[in-house]
Amino acid sequence: MKVVQHAKIHFNAQGTPVAESFDDVYFSNDGGLAETDYVFLQHNQLPERWLKHPAAFFHIAETGFGTGCNFLLAWLRFRQFRQQHPSAGCKRLYFTSFEKFPLSQQDLAQALAPLTALSEPAEALLTQYPPATPGCHRLIFDHGAVILDLWLGDVLDTLPERDPAIAVDAWFLDGFAPSKNPEMWQDALFQQLARHSKAGTTVATFTAAGVVKRGLLQAGFHVTKVKGFGRKREMLTAYFPGLDDQPSLPAPAREVTILGGGIAAISLSLALLAKGIRVQLFCADASPAQGASKNRQGALYPNLHAELSAPSLIQASCFGFARQFFSRCQSTFEFPHSWCGVLHQACTPQLQKRLDKLASYWPAELVQAVTAPQASELAGLTLPFAGIWYPNAGWVSPQQFCQAAAHYLATQPGMQIHYQWPIEQLKASNNGWCLHSSNRPVQQAEHLVVAMGHQSNQLLGMQPLPLRGIRGQVSYVAAEPLSQLKTVLCHKGYITPSWQGLQAIGATFDRSRSSDEILPTDDADNLALVNNSLQQPAWMSAIQVIESRAGVRATVPDHRPLYGPWSIPEGSCQVLTGMGARGLLFAPLLAEALAAKLAQEPSPLPLNWQQMLSAARFQC
Repeated sequence: MKVVQHAKIHFNAQGTPVAESFDDVYFSNDGGLAETDYVFLQHNQLPERWLKHPAAFFHIAETGFGTGCNFLLAWLRFRQFRQQHPSAGCKRLYFTSFEKFPLSQQDLAQALAPLTALSEPAEALLTQYPPATPGCHRLIFDHGAVILDLWLGDVLDTLPERDPAIAVDAWFLDGFAPSKNPEMWQDALFQQLARHSKAGTTVATFTAAGVVKRGLLQAGFHVTKVKGFGRKREMLTAYFPGLDDQPSLPAPAREVTILGGGIAAISLSLALLAKGIRVQLFCADASPAQGASKNRQGALYPNLHAELSAPSLIQASCFGFARQFFSRCQSTFEFPHSWCGVLHQACTPQLQKRLDKLASYWPAELVQAVTAPQASELAGLTLPFAGIWYPNAGWVSPQQFCQAAAHYLATQPGMQIHYQWPIEQLKASNNGWCLHSSNRPVQQAEHLVVAMGHQSNQLLGMQPLPLRGIRGQVSYVAAEPLSQLKTVLCHKGYITPSWQGLQAIGATFDRSRSSDEILPTDDADNLALVNNSLQQPAWMSAIQVIESRAGVRATVPDHRPLYGPWSIPEGSCQVLTGMGARGLLFAPLLAEALAAKLAQEPSPLPLNWQQMLSAARFQC
């Protein structure tokens, strides 16, 4: 996997950003917004098409994100459209953009500053703007009405990895001029445009270059020359007539039934409701998060490798999405959390070597190497080792989050939560599934998702998931010296900062037990792990264990979660489980991906990531 490099730019006398590698401007000196409006919006017949669009979402795709000007103006126009036509069927705008050389956040802020008409959406974009790591970064705005999928990497590599099942409605064929950037304007690009299009897909581009016209024609588009913007004499528009063998898609789900009550089930409920899908949630317990999600505090940070491998890129993407997911939720309902950073101590020479290499591969916004004195300063405690620092990470209370989210969900139209309703048997029906429970009426479910953690196989036993339950116990302690800790501290275990007078120290990994009983020996093991890893620190001398909690994590042999369809003798359902000790990290993005699949909307996961995470990988 190639490292993503930031663009090298300068600003000309007119204040327009110029790409030094391509010797070309990012937008016209005559007016960037006017150019975007004329070339891309007007010549894709937007916003007029939104009013009569037959689907619940409209999908724009763009080659070359650049300053984000095209996205921001499309977002602004869509917001105005929704305000003017609140009853229109088109509820959401997806904007997929590909960028090989993203601007740094500082350069992006400077480039957008003069565009005062875009200042409010530009500020929101800058707040969520991701680190420069390869892959797809999904950013959600306006309470889910506008979704940006920002793909970082060469479009000739990344566009083939976008799932073509959900086609594009309109292309903004942007990027530097063919004479300046011939590597992008290849036949392979135009063939991919056709692969991701459907009957009626439109294209608009600022250029009228022959290589572009011929490429579009050869890929099956019908092409027209029209007057260009400003001093440009001509530009191109096109539309795709469709293919005879273009497959039809299943109808979007109107209602989904979820079994579970933890972070996976709650995250999926939020994602489905945001896409207009009704939800029935069946929880076996009297309240949410009574299983593996019942901890007081959980660390949220990515487990990166010392290389840009697909598994670590998945973790990076999941982290970015989860960070923004919890921040968005916080604006709707309150729950305890803190973005205090996560500090990982290099407790062994081997780990120090690995962490040094890791910090050299990844953007500084994501992870940084720190010396032992720097680590001590960040932590607020004396520490013996150097390490790595995740500045935007922190902790979330999974139980408090799930309970607050469930309370919010219960107030929303289209959501029903059934507590103390354990589903004990599944039987196929003509329209999906019959859900059986002792002393409860039989329930019907057309679309079923099993999100019951390690207990999922209680229902799927005839074709069990490759799950293994691993018991873990967390110790909650109080001690004055330790209360000075300012960040989540990881060693071979972890310690969280104080919340409500207690700090979490954990966690054990016990493969021999599958119950959540509390064991005093596990508390002793948790404290001993800190002392042994961090050379008997003085701030551990007066520790007192006040409370303990144990749960059973659902783990998978290849250490990757499970999402998507799972076949059993009775039929096929969806699953969302197998997240181990990282439900806070994985659940938000995988819930979003599964919700998109059920809604028949664009996926935030590249095709190879879908294959790596799909539960079906164990049924090949």
